[in-house]
Amino acid sequence: MTRTASKPRQVPALACAVLLSCATGAWAQEVSVATLQNVPADMIEPAPAAQPGAIDLGQSLTSPGSPGTGAGAATGAASRAASAARKSDMRTRRPPATAASARAGIERAVFERQPIAVPLPVGRERLITLPAPAALHVPSDMARVARIEIIDRTIYATALVPFTPIRIVAELIDTGQQLPMDMVADKSTADAQAELEVFVVDPANPRAAKAGAAADDSSDAAPEQPAADMVELTRHAARQLYAPRRLAWTQTGVQQVELNTDPVDGLIPGARVETVPLGQWRSGQLYVTAVRVTNRSARPLEIPLEGIRGRWLAASAQHGRIGPGGSDTDTTALYLVCDRSFAACLR
Repeated sequence: MTRTASKPRQVPALACAVLLSCATGAWAQEVSVATLQNVPADMIEPAPAAQPGAIDLGQSLTSPGSPGTGAGAATGAASRAASAARKSDMRTRRPPATAASARAGIERAVFERQPIAVPLPVGRERLITLPAPAALHVPSDMARVARIEIIDRTIYATALVPFTPIRIVAELIDTGQQLPMDMVADKSTADAQAELEVFVVDPANPRAAKAGAAADDSSDAAPEQPAADMVELTRHAARQLYAPRRLAWTQTGVQQVELNTDPVDGLIPGARVETVPLGQWRSGQLYVTAVRVTNRSARPLEIPLEGIRGRWLAASAQHGRIGPGGSDTDTTALYLVCDRSFAACLR
C-alpha cells in the first residue's frame, strides 16, 4: 500500500479551495500530494458549488431457481440488512436512472483464492461474466432476496431487497473449479452498475489472467490516452476538490465515475469521524475516490492511513492531522486508490 500523509499545516476546511498551481504545466512536475497544502492563505479562494452529477467520493446449497420454503441464509441476510436500515436515519440516494448509467462500463476482478466481492444495486440487474460456463450453488431461500439466473457464462443478478453478504459458489463446468462470490446489497452498493468480468489465475502462469484483461481492453476500442498512475490520479482528485475553477481542469485519460455519496460508517475504525464520499474517477484499471473526513470528537486526530477499512492500493490524506470537532481545522480529505470501484473495494 502506498501511503502519503501531508504535514499538519492545513486550510480552515474543505469549503476552502487551495490553489494547486499558478502556471500551465505545473502539475507535470513530480511532486507528492503533501505539497498540495503548502500555499499562502491569501491565495485561497472558495471552491465552486457542487452540481448534481458532479463532485459534489454453513448454508444449504441448491440450484438458483429453487425458491425454498423456510428461513435460511438468504432470509437471515435480508433480515439483518433491514434491521440495520431501521437503526439508521439516513435514506439511500440512488443515482438517477439515465441511459448513460445503464451501461457503466466493465469492472474486472481476478480470482486468487479470496472470495470475489459482488455488490448489487437493489432493483437493478447486474451482469457477472465468468471465465467459462458454470453451474451455481446458492442458498435454498435465495429467491426471497434476489433473482439470479445464469446463461452460458453470464450471471444475471438482481437484488430484490437489501441484504448482508451471502456466499454463492459458481462451479466451472469444464474444469470443476469453484469460484466463491460474496453478494451484498445495501445503501453503499447503489452505484455498482458496471458489468463485472471475472478472471481466474492459471497456476502455471499467474500473470495470464491479468494479461488477458489488458488484452481485452486494447481490443474493445480505438487507441486510448496513456492511463494515469496512482500519483497522477490522486493529484487529479485533489485538484477537483481544492483548486479554483479555472485550475480544476480535467486530465486526459481520466473520467469521472458515478458514486453513491451516502456517509460510510466505520471507514476509520475506532475514530469518531464522519466520512462522506465526494467523487470517484477512473483511469485505465485504477479508481480513486475522494472522501471527506470530519472529526466529531473533542480531541485532534492523526489520520491512521494503515487502519482504513477496505482493500486499497494506496491511501493519501490531504492533511495528516485534523483538529477537534467544531474547529476550523476539523475536516480534511482522503484519497483512496483501488483497482475496482469504491463499493467493491470497501469490503
